[in-house]
Amino acid sequence: MPVRTADVGQRTTTVRGHDGLRLAATVVRPAGDLRCTALLLHGEGSDREQGGFYLRLATELAQLGVASLRVDLPGHGESEGTQEELSLSGLLNVISAATAHLREHVDAGPAVLLATGLTGGVAAGYAARRGDEVAKVVLYNPLIDYQEHFVDANPRWSGGFIGAEAGRALLSDGHLRLSDTFVVGRPMLNEVFWLQPRGVLPVITAPTLVVHGTGPTGVPVASSRSAVEALTCPSRLVEIVPPVDAHWQAPAIRVTTEWLLSSH
Repeated sequence: MPVRTADVGQRTTTVRGHDGLRLAATVVRPAGDLRCTALLLHGEGSDREQGGFYLRLATELAQLGVASLRVDLPGHGESEGTQEELSLSGLLNVISAATAHLREHVDAGPAVLLATGLTGGVAAGYAARRGDEVAKVVLYNPLIDYQEHFVDANPRWSGGFIGAEAGRALLSDGHLRLSDTFVVGRPMLNEVFWLQPRGVLPVITAPTLVVHGTGPTGVPVASSRSAVEALTCPSRLVEIVPPVDAHWQAPAIRVTTEWLLSSH
């Protein structure tokens, strides 16, 4: 049954992926007039709540007239699939299926894409390829350089080739463990050499906000600085500096809502 929180309607739903996977999701609707829709994409190893951040963000957006859909990625949360099967092109299809769900069940207009970490570069790539479907883009600590992150900066790789020990682990386990909650398999490891979101940044036309913490993060803030420099669309970089890093959700939500409701 739908639940009501501060005049916001929330219910769980299922997004059917292009490949047939059933993706667990939550729709949040405003009680009043609808301004637009938003798709919230969580980071690697998390789920659609993104540590509680997306629940807070979706509630704030709904109170401002923005309906949202947040989805568990394949192999995450309550969605079907495995993390080993994840690929960058598969994540693009998740965005495609989720925005189609929004158009069919909520509103037919372009959606705002909000993405964290791993899905940041994919969301940017989607905005570059499907600009007519995207109203605005908001990226939190976005991972843009997949090859550098997964291969070049990984001591288990050298010169673009996986080391012998890691290769045996990949063969026996079917994945490499990158954290307690995230593993990566061959599909994505092969794609990172060829799919480079940074190269399509100048093609994005939707106004884009990038929010990045300057404290210790999985993605260096320098990556977002150079990404914003490459954008030709209306854009802004907001850096959240210590000691605010410990309480980053409130300022991140504030700049997000200001950005989404402003004209560019």
